Amino acid sequence: MIPLGLVVNPAARQVKRRHLRGTPFWRAYVPDQFVRLTRTLDDLDVAIGAFRDAGVRTVAVLGGDGSVHHLVDALLRRYTEADAPIVLALAGGTMNGLSRALGTGARPEAVLRAAVAALEEPAPPVRTRHVLRITDAYDGSVRYGFSFATGLVYRAFQAYYRNPEPGMLDALRASLLPLTAALFGGPFYDGVQLEVRVDGAPFLPEGPHTVVASVVDAPLLWFTPFGAPLGNAAAFHLGATSMRPREIAPRLWSLFRGRCRHPRVRIDRMREATVRGDVGYLVDGDLHPGQGSGSVDVRLTVGPRLRFLAPR
Repeated sequence: MIPLGLVVNPAARQVKRRHLRGTPFWRAYVPDQFVRLTRTLDDLDVAIGAFRDAGVRTVAVLGGDGSVHHLVDALLRRYTEADAPIVLALAGGTMNGLSRALGTGARPEAVLRAAVAALEEPAPPVRTRHVLRITDAYDGSVRYGFSFATGLVYRAFQAYYRNPEPGMLDALRASLLPLTAALFGGPFYDGVQLEVRVDGAPFLPEGPHTVVASVVDAPLLWFTPFGAPLGNAAAFHLGATSMRPREIAPRLWSLFRGRCRHPRVRIDRMREATVRGDVGYLVDGDLHPGQGSGSVDVRLTVGPRLRFLAPR
């Protein structure tokens, strides 16, 4: 059997509430020496190093979307595309959008049981998918993930994280901020100016206030803003808008579902783009305040292709 290692994020919402009380469900499937509870990114790096030394060829992660992002980031610091282990994303957070996108969004107990059985097969069910590479122009640092966003989306997630343990109600409030601010005013739309360029040319004629890029079709919460699915293309979705508040209010749902047609909205498939602006950014729901006074200057490119276990 191919050895399987499990990384558990004990800070993830469902992990704390459901899986750290009593005997953890994973003990029935994974030996203790192949389980790591990682409370910091340093813990995660140590865990990946230990798994590599032990010859682990499949790494499962139990946590939210940020946990999957940080696992991929840690793997690609130690492995190349060719020798990286298979990844299994188990739903242990609040939204679990990435585990759903990767076909493993069911109850983690059932998914892990099916995964252990699948790894005994001659050809385990594996999907391949490119990840997104985010290179910061300030210091050259590189992050790998699935989705990137900046502008008004960043502000909405700032509001979401004001609750130390945000839940679905907080997510609903944050997603409706563009509508409530358009109807009732406030500073939500004020002072955001972004620049997006593709092949040296502006992505939108007028500088947008919101930019989202993703290698998955549902990059944030339950939204599918890109229209046609990406499939296995070696590309990423890129969407941006400079619509005024009064234009957004009646079109918010069509924007969320990828059906909005407006001259101040553009959605396309890309292999490379640069994004600059005066606000921080998100990678898979994790806030990055940006450099200096809080600004973004990044290059987005198609990253390596990894394998993800998707047991039936």
